[in-house]
Amino acid sequence: MPKKKATGRQGWWFAQVDDVALPCLHKSWLKGLSYHDPFKRHEGKGLEKKIKEAVDAIIDGRQVILTTDNEVRDHDGEIIAFERTGYIAVFEVDDVTYSTSDGLRLRLTKRLYDLE
Repeated sequence: MPKKKATGRQGWWFAQVDDVALPCLHKSWLKGLSYHDPFKRHEGKGLEKKIKEAVDAIIDGRQVILTTDNEVRDHDGEIIAFERTGYIAVFEVDDVTYSTSDGLRLRLTKRLYDLE
């Protein structure tokens, strides 16, 4: 499988591969090929615009980057943030849904290429 270079930065929910910005997903929320990020850590932070931009890009492009991250947890053990540590691969996705009450759900359908 071909390997490509991804370039991103902390705080940006995308990374660039071949001059194309793709939305990033956290490996922590992946179970098998099903992905569910409840987005609870974003509540009340005024991030609606960032969320809409990322979700729209996933729906329109049907491609995402799966990332490795350090999880930042609160005193109750809930994930409150991520610190991106690397990039795994670019995947095609399907069955994308988003709601403010349930967060983002989708299914990984095809691994396109690995990332460095």
